Amino acid sequence: MKDGRFNGTRTFILANWPRFALLYLAMVAALIVIGLSAMHGWLSFVPLATAAFLILIYFFGAGIWEARQRYDFDGVTPHHVLFDMGQVPATERFAYIDLGLQRQAIGLSRRLTTGQVIVIDIYNPQWTTSPWLVRWRSQEPPPPTDPRLSWREGSLNLLPLPDESVNTVMMCHVAGEFWQEGDRAALLEEAFRILKPQGQLLLAESVRSQTNWLIRGLTGFGLPTVAYWRGLLQQSGYRIRSEKNVAGLSYCFRAQKPTPAEAQQLSFKLEF
Repeated sequence: MKDGRFNGTRTFILANWPRFALLYLAMVAALIVIGLSAMHGWLSFVPLATAAFLILIYFFGAGIWEARQRYDFDGVTPHHVLFDMGQVPATERFAYIDLGLQRQAIGLSRRLTTGQVIVIDIYNPQWTTSPWLVRWRSQEPPPPTDPRLSWREGSLNLLPLPDESVNTVMMCHVAGEFWQEGDRAALLEEAFRILKPQGQLLLAESVRSQTNWLIRGLTGFGLPTVAYWRGLLQQSGYRIRSEKNVAGLSYCFRAQKPTPAEAQQLSFKLEF
């Protein structure tokens, strides 16, 4: 994989090219309306078309800014925020649940010495229907050969690891790609299964926030809330240890799998 300052942004734009193409064509159309209105004296259309043009430029630029923050190495990179929240040792062997995007897992592997990232691709077109994922995956080269990376195939309800086999499971903008709450819960429960007692789940997701509303417009209101993810984690048996808002774009959780004794105490409290 080539390293470049804007490589992540480029890949994001190519994966989401219909969105950016539509915005670009709409901007061209707005400019044409402005020009024709000025030529024919339809002055009432000029301010409306100008306002539309400025709004379109804003959303075009906001999309690029989001891509740079999430996928370029000098952005906020929520996967690195998760790594730091979990205080993952450079010698750790941990699981990274992915949808075949590769970039984040490779970036994390470079922070390891003798550790290893077990990258589990759980992409399934029946469960993750976003077209941009198909286009992104088609751009990715074959996975690199690196002893710090182990590439495996899995599914949301069957991760290819034994029970209680890892101390850390990381998911960065993965669970939210499954549209049904039952699928999200199944994935969290499967991660719970492979975690050792007192192991940690590091989760980052897009949530309903002012920043995401400003970037995505009305579609930002369709994002789950922080309370939604907090509740889903607790329902799946996790105990939330820390949370972090990352530039309003992502919300990160560090949740822990309780020991059997802690889980029993927690169940007694819930009964009351």
